[in-house]
Amino acid sequence: MTLISIASSFAIVLGFAGTLPHIRTMVKSRSSNGQSPLGWMIGITVNVLTGYVNLAGLGALMLGVGNVLAGTFSAIALACVVRFRGGPATEAAPVAAATADPRPVAAFHELPTGEFHAIKLMIDEEHARRETFRAERVDVERAVESYDRPAELHRLEAVAA
Repeated sequence: MTLISIASSFAIVLGFAGTLPHIRTMVKSRSSNGQSPLGWMIGITVNVLTGYVNLAGLGALMLGVGNVLAGTFSAIALACVVRFRGGPATEAAPVAAATADPRPVAAFHELPTGEFHAIKLMIDEEHARRETFRAERVDVERAVESYDRPAELHRLEAVAA
């Protein structure tokens, strides 16, 4: 087996690995929210054409079969997108209020499509919390620095000002 055959086989396996979870999620949730029919049609086209090149042009049976299978999975995904279009909307994942419990309410991969706004809000809240903490630390460090100086330095600074 040549390096190009190994690389192509690996790419086909990665294609399966990316397609199957999408199909599973659409079937399980009975919704195709966030899925693009055009994207799946492009996937079908690329995989079928690459399979044709591998089968007819190169005579690489295993690579061609892998591409045709990947195209078939893309066709199944497209059928799911069309079938479940406008299906039941998934409920929004609960957004945790700022509490002492650092565990997330929902894992990232469990969030329905469209929850990125909630994620951005949580990130912005965390950023604001950290910036407030940093500002407080700077104030404390400056206060400590002023107390660590000898009284004579404070007097000399007052005279110089």
